[in-house]
Amino acid sequence: MIIKRVTVCLVSHFLLCTGLFLCIQKPIFLLYNLLKSGKSCPLEELAEIYRHGVALDAATAAYLSAIPLLVLCAHLVFPAYNPRKTLLAYDGFVALLLSLVTMADACLYEFWEFKLDATVFFYLDDPKNAFASVSSAYLLVRALAILLLAAVYYLILSIPVSKTSWEPAGNRKRAALAMPVFLVLAGGALFATMRGLRIWPNTPGRAYYSKTAFYNHAALNPLFNIAYTSGKQEDFSRQFQTLPDEECERICDALFPTSGTAEPMLRTTRPDILVIVLEGFGACFIEELGGMKEVAPNLSRLCKEGVNFAHCYCSSFRTDRGIVSALSGYPGQPTTSIMRYSHKLRSLPGLPKSLKKAGYQTQVLYAGDMTFFNMADYFISAGHDRLVSQDEFPAEQRTAKWGVPDHVAFEWLFQDIQKKHKENDAPWYTTFLTISSHVPFDVPYHRLKDEKLNAFAYTDSCMGDFIDRLQATPAWDNLLVVCTADHGFNHWDITSPDFPHIPFLLLGGAVKQACRKEQIVCQTDLPATVLGQLQLPHEDFSFSRDVLADTYTAPSAFSTFNNGFNFRDSTGCTVYDNTASRALHGADPEREKKGKAILQKLYKDLSER
Repeated sequence: MIIKRVTVCLVSHFLLCTGLFLCIQKPIFLLYNLLKSGKSCPLEELAEIYRHGVALDAATAAYLSAIPLLVLCAHLVFPAYNPRKTLLAYDGFVALLLSLVTMADACLYEFWEFKLDATVFFYLDDPKNAFASVSSAYLLVRALAILLLAAVYYLILSIPVSKTSWEPAGNRKRAALAMPVFLVLAGGALFATMRGLRIWPNTPGRAYYSKTAFYNHAALNPLFNIAYTSGKQEDFSRQFQTLPDEECERICDALFPTSGTAEPMLRTTRPDILVIVLEGFGACFIEELGGMKEVAPNLSRLCKEGVNFAHCYCSSFRTDRGIVSALSGYPGQPTTSIMRYSHKLRSLPGLPKSLKKAGYQTQVLYAGDMTFFNMADYFISAGHDRLVSQDEFPAEQRTAKWGVPDHVAFEWLFQDIQKKHKENDAPWYTTFLTISSHVPFDVPYHRLKDEKLNAFAYTDSCMGDFIDRLQATPAWDNLLVVCTADHGFNHWDITSPDFPHIPFLLLGGAVKQACRKEQIVCQTDLPATVLGQLQLPHEDFSFSRDVLADTYTAPSAFSTFNNGFNFRDSTGCTVYDNTASRALHGADPEREKKGKAILQKLYKDLSER
C-alpha cells in the first residue's frame, strides 16, 4: 500500500509539472507575444512547437520531481514520518517559481526578443533601473498575475499530496526494504528524462527546429534554459572553440588588419571630438539609410552633410555590449556581457584612454543612472576623466523614466562645448549616450501617433536642433562629431539580417567634405577609424579596423544576438544560431566559418582578460 502511494504521488507530481508547461506556460507565452506582435502561428506550427518542446518540458519536470523523490524515500524508510507538510511547502515553492518564470518569460520577450536565460540575473543586480522601462501600473498588473498564476499552479500541484492518506499502513519492514529499489528505479527514470535518451544530453538546442526564431523560443522551456545557461557563463575558454587554432588565427588575421595608411577625411589631426551614441537608433528609422521617411528627417539630412558610412552594422543587441563595442572596439558577446566583470574591463582598450595619451581632456555624459549594470566602472576604465550623470541635473529635470530627457541633455552638452571652446585649454573628447528612444518612450514630444516612432522622432529633433545651433558657433570649426547607435531596434526581428544596420557618420567643421562610403563596416571599427584620422596608434584595438586605411580590403561586419551571430561580407549575410547549430538565414559554409572564427577568438580573448 505504502509503495503504491509514493509511486502514485511521484508520478503524479512529474505529470502535473509537465502538464503545467504544456497547458499553461506555453499558451501564455504564445498568446501574450502573438497578440503583442500581431504575428500568427498556424496550427501545424503549433504542433511542431509542442512536439519539439515536450522533451525539455519533461526534463524540467523531472528535475522538479527530484526533491519529492527524496522525501518519499524518507517516508518509505520511516513510515511514521508524514511528508504532507514538506511536500505541500515544496509545491508552494515550485508554484511560485514557475509562475515567476512563466510571466517573466512571456513579458520580457516583448522587449528582448530572446528566451529567458541567465542574463536576467545580470540586470536584476539593479532592480530600480532594470524595471525603469515600464510603469508602476505595468509592474502591479504583472505582480498580481504572478500571484494569481502561482495560486493556480499550487492548487494543481497539491492535488496528489492533499488527496493521499499518509497514515502508516502495510508491512513497514517490506516498505523499508523496497526503498532502494524504488530509489534506483524512480531515480533512474527521472535521470533518463533529465538527460534525454539520445547519445548526447539534453541542451536548449533540442527544442530548436525552425528558421523562425520565435517558434524555437516558444518550444524552449524557460526554466530549463535558465538552469542550463547559468552553468555556462564563466568558462569562456571552452566556449565556441570549434576550429583549429591555426585556422582561426588565419581567418581572423585576414578580417582584422592592424596597419595601413588612412585616407585623410579631416582638416586637422587634433580636432575636438564628440561621440554621440543614439539609444537603439536603427537605420530602419533613417530614410537616407533605406528606412522610414517620417521618423528621422534630421539624421537623414545629416547623412548628406558628413562622411556617411551607409552600411554600418552594430556589434550587439543591448546597450551594455554596444557601448563597449563603440568605444573599445570589442565585439558584443552572445552569452554574457564583459561589462559585468570589473577585472576584465580594466584590460580593455578605450578610445578616450588612447586620446588621453595624446593630451585630450575626456568626459562622458549619460543623463541617467550610471550605477546601472556597472556602466560607471566601464566609463572610467575606458578612459573618461569626468562622468556626468543624472545627478548633475536638478531633480525637476529628471522627468523621464530613465532620467533626463534628451533635449535637456543636449542643451547641457551645447553649453559645455561653448565653455570648453572659450577656455581652449586642450583638445577635448566627450562621449554622449542618449536615453529617450527607449521603452517606455515617455518623451515631451507629440509629432507621430505611434509612441515608439514618436520617441525616435523626438531624439532626431533634439539631434538636429543641437547640430544646427552648434554649426552657428566658432566651436564647430575644429569639431569632429561621430554619430552612431548602440544597437539596432526590434522594428525587425532580432535575428533579421536587417536588425544590426545602424548609422555611422563623421560630421563637423573638422571634416573636409561630405561623401558617402559604400563599403561594409562594423560598429567596432569606430575607435581605429577615428584614431587613424588622428594619426594615432590603435594596434591594441585587436577587433577594430581602420576602414579608411588601404589595408581594409575585406569589408565585413560581425554582430551577435542571444547565442547567435550575424556575419556579413560582399558575398551576402548569414544569421547563425549557436543553440540550433545551423543558419537561420543565408546558409553559407564560408561565412559561417568566418563568424565562428571571430566568436572563437573573442571568447578566447575574453577568458584571458
